[in-house]
Amino acid sequence: MFNETIFSIGVTRLELRGIDNESLCRKIRHCSKNSNKNKSNPRGIDIDDPVMKDLNGIILQQSQNILEGMAPKPSEGKLETYFKRVWGNHNLNHDICTPHTHRDSFLSAVYYPKSTDGMIEFYCPWMDAMMSQIPWDYPNNGGLQNTTFNSSYYYFNVQTGWLIMFPATLCHFVPPCDEERYSLAYDIAIRYV
Repeated sequence: MFNETIFSIGVTRLELRGIDNESLCRKIRHCSKNSNKNKSNPRGIDIDDPVMKDLNGIILQQSQNILEGMAPKPSEGKLETYFKRVWGNHNLNHDICTPHTHRDSFLSAVYYPKSTDGMIEFYCPWMDAMMSQIPWDYPNNGGLQNTTFNSSYYYFNVQTGWLIMFPATLCHFVPPCDEERYSLAYDIAIRYV
């Protein structure tokens, strides 16, 4: 086994309290076109809507903390995070079930105003290439224990009130769920001011 890790992928997972989840679910239903027919939702949500204010403040503060932990403060001006776009998902949207990234953003954030059996999965494709060198007929191959050194997938079973933030270029997807699930997805970028 390896004895050192040289690269890490940071993820922030928080349970938020005091957010008006019922109003957020209503907003998502209102903005989701054909949500019960499992169609893609090309329409976003107005980031300045008053119902978004508390959640937006938390996400902006957390994204700024992540940025400041990664980049030194410039001698003049300031780096700040901002929202590029936000959209809602209700139940299954086909565009989120395929592994994807948000290549034009710094961070992605997903908040779940309602979820009882939801999940978000992350995928590391280069690990598949490395693990493909271990023969499948090796006696222990079927019983490999997943570690940070051999896992291609990592997932969170998400619950109502959870916020997950991660690098936007981290490959991720959302498998279908049996129960009702609402989420708000954010693309977050950086600007120099």
